[in-house]
Amino acid sequence: MSTIARRLSPIAGILLAVACGARSLAAEPAPGSKPDYHGSIDTDFGYVPGSTLHYGGTDVGKLSTTHSRLRYTGTFISGGDVDWTMGLEYSRLDFGVPKGQPLPPSLGAATIPLGVRWKISDRWSFRGEVAPGVYSDFQDIEGSDFNAPITAGLSYAINDGLVVSLQVSIDARRDIPVIGGPGVWWRISPRWTLSLLLPRPRLEFHPSDSWTFFVGGEIAGGAYQLGSNSGTKRGAPSMDSVNISYREIRGGIGADWKIGHGFFLEAAGGWMFDRRFVVDDLRRTWNGNGAPYGRVQLSYRY
Repeated sequence: MSTIARRLSPIAGILLAVACGARSLAAEPAPGSKPDYHGSIDTDFGYVPGSTLHYGGTDVGKLSTTHSRLRYTGTFISGGDVDWTMGLEYSRLDFGVPKGQPLPPSLGAATIPLGVRWKISDRWSFRGEVAPGVYSDFQDIEGSDFNAPITAGLSYAINDGLVVSLQVSIDARRDIPVIGGPGVWWRISPRWTLSLLLPRPRLEFHPSDSWTFFVGGEIAGGAYQLGSNSGTKRGAPSMDSVNISYREIRGGIGADWKIGHGFFLEAAGGWMFDRRFVVDDLRRTWNGNGAPYGRVQLSYRY
């Protein structure tokens, strides 16, 4: 782990403590209110076809990527100022790696996301999530495969249609440990909404209660631990037991359809502008050319 990452690790612990301590600071549920529970199941699949991959300025072949994810989230609504979420998630990246490159054929994460929403006042609110779990190539599981990235945001509602926020995503093992900044959610009119929030900022158009069309961007990827023989198997022992970051930056259009009976279907496509692997400790980076992408997500909420 880099020196910067080690210095940022305590920050993640502080944010987690703030999120977990929010309940003790919140007010008791309002009289007459009662706890409630909602659940959601999300599964999505995405694909980016092969595009040229560069290492040290040299063309080393073509790389393709397949994304898949399954997540269950339960939300405990207290009836007061604090709501909790707990879930299970498995995500996976599969790569068509060019021959001769010491990159893993797949990366994945099995996590237990834990979140909190704290309504501090009528205008201020806090949201936080920590996702402890295994982030790995799953060639062999060791203690170093465990990680717990955090996302947190503080929001201020100017009115019912305009909310400004400050949000961050912290992962001490990622090549960029802290990502985030100011954001805004603005209901421009009953049919138009601007949501400049990571990881999927977008402009939305709502022609009906069942349909939403959008244009925007998204960031995908994460940081993962490679196995103790991952590099050796591919002729590069220096890649054994290293931490590797993978990132995609995309922009495109899409649609969300409220099918009914709790089911939602979202489809999006466009252009991937940036795709890269980074091994910070070895100062090694592989950059991929742009390529089209497609993504589909099916959700059930109850």
